[in-house]
Amino acid sequence: MKIFLSRRAILGASFLPLLPSPLQAASGLSGPEDGSGGVTLFVGDQKGGIRSLLKASGQLEQLPYRIQWASFPVGAPLIAAIASGALDFGYVGDATATFTFATGSSLKAISAWHVDGKSNALLVPGKSNIRTMRDLIGCRVAFVKGSPGHLLILAALKREGLDTGQIVPVPLAAANARMALASGSIDAWAIWDPYAATAELEDHARILLTAHGLVDEVECGIASEAAIAKKRPELTDFMSRVGKALAWGATHLEERALAFSRDTGTPLDIARVTSSRMVMTALPSVTDEAVAIHQKVADLYQTAGVIPSRITVADFYDRSFSIPS
Repeated sequence: MKIFLSRRAILGASFLPLLPSPLQAASGLSGPEDGSGGVTLFVGDQKGGIRSLLKASGQLEQLPYRIQWASFPVGAPLIAAIASGALDFGYVGDATATFTFATGSSLKAISAWHVDGKSNALLVPGKSNIRTMRDLIGCRVAFVKGSPGHLLILAALKREGLDTGQIVPVPLAAANARMALASGSIDAWAIWDPYAATAELEDHARILLTAHGLVDEVECGIASEAAIAKKRPELTDFMSRVGKALAWGATHLEERALAFSRDTGTPLDIARVTSSRMVMTALPSVTDEAVAIHQKVADLYQTAGVIPSRITVADFYDRSFSIPS
């Protein structure tokens, strides 16, 4: 079934209706549990990636507290679960965090990673005649609203001197977008790994471009105010373990891929591509550079009319955490 949408204001529509309700957001809380102790840290994960990495690197051993995991397909429902009080903490891209901050949310970014951008891609069908962004004028381009893929589209359009009115934006969930690209219902899809790698290897999609060298990105560790106030030692220890796991993963790509494949059910060839392209470096604290990168993302959204007014992202960062490496 083909999808027909007008281009009117889809990219500029409010993000709020797309956020799941607290009940929906909390639906993933039946996930696994690690550690022991009197305090439980409720952590959101996207497709099992963080937990898998922590397990493979040995960073889940001797936890002095419990971690109750909840898994989500993308970042928007994860951050909605934190906002609802169902979760304490989770990692999302700066693009996703920007939408939440624009609503006036009380959530805070307490840590940041540098993200290389190789795993954030714009895909077209393998047999497509589309070779450049200008070939996408008038075409249907899918993305998850408020995601790194959304950011990639805006940055790529800006670089070519184009605007969102020159494409037909199609906000779609990742699973639906994959089917739509394979069936020809859409012309291009902006998504990240492992979804991008899956479309490449299983559907023979072709990467038109990636965020690498196009737009700088940071990954944000988002926490609720209640968790910051009551679970600071646990948050600090958890972020330290994640940083060590990321450093381990950068030099143990095969072990990382094997663990991700085993823990998530992702085929090993897809897990290998995902591991090779997900290049991220955890910072020991929030830096001026990280905040400046995030501000450019927010300004790009505001200029494109995706958020209603300019926000100062520094107001949403808590820079009091120092994370041991």
